Amino acid sequence: MENNLHRQQEQAARLQTECGRTFSNVFRAIKLVRDEKHNFHIIYKTYQNEFIYTFCDPFQESDVNLYQVISEQEARNIFLPRLSTENALELFSGSAQPISRI
Repeated sequence: MENNLHRQQEQAARLQTECGRTFSNVFRAIKLVRDEKHNFHIIYKTYQNEFIYTFCDPFQESDVNLYQVISEQEARNIFLPRLSTENALELFSGSAQPISRI
């Protein structure tokens, strides 16, 4: 019984994208921002420098979160206007492109 509970907790801690890829619950960086419509945008940066994105409307009741692997440029387009310089540097630190505000 205890092993079964531990296995369920491990599976719940994993993140699965729309394309079926599964990621563990350990990430290099995780950032959450809220836009002007109060929607939440969440980005996960893996240790392989991949970006996983999800979106949440807090006014809609939904148990389903869709996770997508997106490019660094897509992540920059979504998050740079909403992040502080310190948070942007943490998220995009390995990048050759400079951090610029829009």
